[in-house]
Amino acid sequence: MKRPDFDSPAQRRRAVAGAVALTSGTSLAPQGYERYLLALYQRGRLTIEEVIELLNLSIYQVLYHSRATVLPNQAELQALLESSRRYNAAHQITGLLLYSEGRYVQVLEGAEAAVRVLYARIQQDPRHEQVVTVCQGPGPQRCFADWRLGFGHVSSPAVDDVLDVLHAQRPTQNLEVDDPHLRTLLDAFRPHPFAAEVASY
Repeated sequence: MKRPDFDSPAQRRRAVAGAVALTSGTSLAPQGYERYLLALYQRGRLTIEEVIELLNLSIYQVLYHSRATVLPNQAELQALLESSRRYNAAHQITGLLLYSEGRYVQVLEGAEAAVRVLYARIQQDPRHEQVVTVCQGPGPQRCFADWRLGFGHVSSPAVDDVLDVLHAQRPTQNLEVDDPHLRTLLDAFRPHPFAAEVASY
């Protein structure tokens, strides 16, 4: 059965506003890429069928940060990295792990079921606490396709600045970031064009 579509911009805006209001405060609330696709639908550039097709083809991503319960030494960080890379390779998960003075920042991306299982395990890991999800949901493609798990040490003030911008979903063009790992992270989760018009409902 064909899903209903709407002809006028006003009808499409009302449909999106209703969907956003209905899911507000739940895990179904549209995130970055979803907001972008809904904005394209509002503008008449995509049909509902095309939005659903693009979401079905998407990759699932999670970005979170946390605090180490005990500061790891270099050998412990290396062991964590090696075991994570083995697991990720076996489950077709790619991503990035950053470490900064007791803080972890990680991106996971892959099939939704595989990423959700891994993230649930990570949230229960006693080696860290205060696990904060910055964003999760579908994206158009892998941002770290060549990395089973990229790794980098980053400075504390710089990572705080990047996380503040990503938490708030603010434009990133005025933020100066020299570290290549943080720049990659910022570029990967840059707010999509037009997304703000959906987020405003």
